[in-house]
Amino acid sequence: MKNYKFRINGNQYEVDVLEVEGNMAKIEVNGTVYDVEMQREIPKVRSVAAPAPAPPKQVKDSRPEPEKVSGKASEVRAPLPGVIIQVLVRPGDEVKPGQTVCTLETMKMENAIKAENGGKVSALNINAGQSVLQDEVLMVIG
Repeated sequence: MKNYKFRINGNQYEVDVLEVEGNMAKIEVNGTVYDVEMQREIPKVRSVAAPAPAPPKQVKDSRPEPEKVSGKASEVRAPLPGVIIQVLVRPGDEVKPGQTVCTLETMKMENAIKAENGGKVSALNINAGQSVLQDEVLMVIG
C-alpha cells in the first residue's frame, strides 16, 4: 500500500502499511508485521473571524510605519511525509515571507517549502537526505 522510511535516534526503519481497516492497520516494520490501532487526530480548522473594528487613531505623522513582524516565532512544517532534498537557509539567516527555505521530495515530486512569515531562522531541525513526517517542524522562524 504505502512505504515509508524513518530515521529514529539514528536507526533506519522501513515501514510498509499493508492494509487499513477502520482504525486498525497492519504494518510491516523492517520485516516484522504488527497490528496497530490508530488514533485519528482531529484536523485543526482555521476559522476566519471578522476583525473587530479598530478605534479611531490620531494621525501624528503622514509617513507610513515600517511593517513589523510579530514577536512570535512561526514554525515551518512538512506538508507531507518525504525526504529533504536541499536546505537553503541556516540558523541566523533572515528570510522573507514566501521565500523558499528547503526542497522536499514527496511521492517522487519536488516541492518548494516556503516561509509563511519573515524573520530570522532561530532553529533548523533538518538536514539534506533526512526523512520527515507530515506536520513535522522543519524550522522555526522568529
